[in-house]
Amino acid sequence: MSPLPRTPLSPIGRGFSRRALLSGLAAAGAVTVAGCSSLTPGSSAAGSTASAGPVSTAVPSDPVTLTVADADDTTMTQGLLDAFRAKYPNVTFKRQYTGWDDYLKSINLTMSAATPPDIAQFTPGMQNLVPGGLLLNADGYATAYGWSSKFPGLDQITFSPDGKTVGTGSLYGVPGGLSFEGVYYNKQKAARLGLTTPAKTVDELEAMFAKAKAAGELPLVVGNLDGGLNHPFNELLSVFLAPADREAWAFGHSGASIVLPGARTAAETIQRWVTKGYISSNVNGISDNDATAAFAKGQGVFRISGNWAAAAVGKGLGDNAGYFTMPQATADAKIHTTGAGVYYCVSAKTKSAAAAAAFLDFVGSADAAPLTAKAGFMAPKADAMPSQAGLFGSLLTGWQATVRDQGLEPFIQNASTPTMSDTLTNALQQLAGGKATVDQFLALLQADFDKYHQQ
Repeated sequence: MSPLPRTPLSPIGRGFSRRALLSGLAAAGAVTVAGCSSLTPGSSAAGSTASAGPVSTAVPSDPVTLTVADADDTTMTQGLLDAFRAKYPNVTFKRQYTGWDDYLKSINLTMSAATPPDIAQFTPGMQNLVPGGLLLNADGYATAYGWSSKFPGLDQITFSPDGKTVGTGSLYGVPGGLSFEGVYYNKQKAARLGLTTPAKTVDELEAMFAKAKAAGELPLVVGNLDGGLNHPFNELLSVFLAPADREAWAFGHSGASIVLPGARTAAETIQRWVTKGYISSNVNGISDNDATAAFAKGQGVFRISGNWAAAAVGKGLGDNAGYFTMPQATADAKIHTTGAGVYYCVSAKTKSAAAAAAFLDFVGSADAAPLTAKAGFMAPKADAMPSQAGLFGSLLTGWQATVRDQGLEPFIQNASTPTMSDTLTNALQQLAGGKATVDQFLALLQADFDKYHQQ
């Protein structure tokens, strides 16, 4: 899951706009990877067995050319490609950059072609390529390289053989850069209002909203024209819904439900914030980008969004820009927050799987971390990111704490169903506009889930 230099999230994170997906498991030793059967038009026996046989972490010494398809409009992908080539001069890259909207429309066909790119940026919907054996099953490389200890967010690119269930099955890629959400605040206004930050609990944060409202300030700046209420809602789900329940639902596990007490508490909190005027009454008429721009110009006291908003907020508020991780239900709770990432996967038809996998491993290295950070993302190797002061220093501290607590959780609209982003946008607009009760809101989300997963 957006604005930065241009944004590092995905059609999922931000008001359902730019790149995306993401927690790891464990492994060691060496394994043999078996290919999938050919079920998708454009797949082939050769493509489906490209991952077969023992894997190697040795980078080929012969000249290798890898074609890379992506929609990353920051400096990250190109910077990583250049750095890898500097380390391995025999590896040449041909980058095929496509604008985000066109990339979404074409990438499945591109990866189904007779000669697809060797590496591609993974987006929601590409799991449809899994049953046809068109994406390289990366389990063997994950074990050989130890990716479970290098990358947060691996569950969001792990799929069942039919591609419909996320978080279980085989791994198909890694995140090059990640994004996560938290609370921005205007330091000058917070000091004038006597607010002690950071808030340690959601109750404390809501009390700050009440104090800001009483002083004539807009407590929380939100734009929900394009579903931007998903940011506070996803964060509240991270706080109140058990991680196992949240992941089961977001990842499409059989029998999962969002009609649970924790989700109801999250929805009731959003509803209460709107009713009490902590969120603008015309929230459904404001876009998510416009909300960030307004906050950066000094409107309101708080803004719940992701690290992709930091550049705009920092530029607008300067030294008055503050940030803290989303407070939890209790002060002693571990961090649970929402995040996503820019993922890279490999074609099952590649003739250079070892070189492609070596690149995927490189993006999680200490050498890659400064490049990822410079582009506005959080690096998989959090402790290798360069130290910074001010707002970006607070973001770095928050990211390192999130990785330490293994607290990164998926946006619920990321993978639950192909239509969930639209359903959630509509349902949030109804909830905020008083057109749906909390129970009706949750029922709308569950109906979309059940329709897709009970087919």
